[in-house]
Amino acid sequence: MSRPWKAGGLAVVIILALALPQVLRGNDYWISVAVVAAIMMLMVSSLRTVLLLNQISLGHVGFSALGAYGSALLMMRVGLPFWVTVPLGGLMAALLALVLSYPFLKVRGLYFSILTLLTAETLRLTAYYWPSLTGGSWGLLEIPPPASISLPGVGAVDFGTVDNYYYVAIPLVIICLALIYLIEHSHLSFKWQAIRDGDELSKSVGINVMRYMVINFVIACFFAGVAGALFAHYQHSLAVDATSRFGVVMSIYMLLYLVVGGRKSFAGPIVGTVVMTLITEFTRPVAEYQPMMIGVIAILVMLLMPEGLVELPGRLVRWRKDRKRGALTVPADPGETG
Repeated sequence: MSRPWKAGGLAVVIILALALPQVLRGNDYWISVAVVAAIMMLMVSSLRTVLLLNQISLGHVGFSALGAYGSALLMMRVGLPFWVTVPLGGLMAALLALVLSYPFLKVRGLYFSILTLLTAETLRLTAYYWPSLTGGSWGLLEIPPPASISLPGVGAVDFGTVDNYYYVAIPLVIICLALIYLIEHSHLSFKWQAIRDGDELSKSVGINVMRYMVINFVIACFFAGVAGALFAHYQHSLAVDATSRFGVVMSIYMLLYLVVGGRKSFAGPIVGTVVMTLITEFTRPVAEYQPMMIGVIAILVMLLMPEGLVELPGRLVRWRKDRKRGALTVPADPGETG
């Protein structure tokens, strides 16, 4: 697909996203679903950044939790504004990733996954058993939204409402996704690809493998922290029990979203999150069967479309071309042979 088509398609998607509250005016439920889905897109996209080095993080939600609690506590206890606490929440997650990266990135594969999982559980249990700071098992309550602002001709805008917070979360998510895209298409991506294809070969041509792996991990955790901060100020409360958004189950769901959408494409996390969110919402009447249904869908996608749902348009185009080619091929008349 040419660049003008890509740019045009992206512009249409952004315009539709910004116009969604007007289309769904009065339907706060679906607007809230859209907000949570957008935050999840950022989470899954940040997880995909780690996967660019063929590393699987099962503890990405832990860095998201750190960003969430960090931003919320900085606003509630220190009095910093939302626009400062959100990036600071991301920086707190990035700082922890920087501290842990050197020991963690010395191992690969399953060992790295286990270390990240243990980190997430350690952070979750720390929050659970520290009631004086995080609210403990009761959770952190009454997290404030962004402060209201006054716009000329509009008046005071209260971001405590779902539809107004939408216009805070969506632009921030779009900016973060754009930054991830630019990073993925910068010189860093070429270094990451070389490291993914072979550590020793990368070292032989002068690439500092550990340095670029640390950069990858820190960037991914920063955006995970920002996503957690956005969720905290939207939800107005945080909980860290095992079934919460910061539990192990959410880590598994994030991987499923990534696999269903397509892990090799930047659009994969976006497509996977949209599709799986819609499936989850429309199957709420049979909620007890949701895990099984999501599992079946993930298995079917992996078997039929290993590259994820992002390859579906390309497959349809090829199928249509094959049909046209077959229709234009006229079989020889049997009477003319011999």
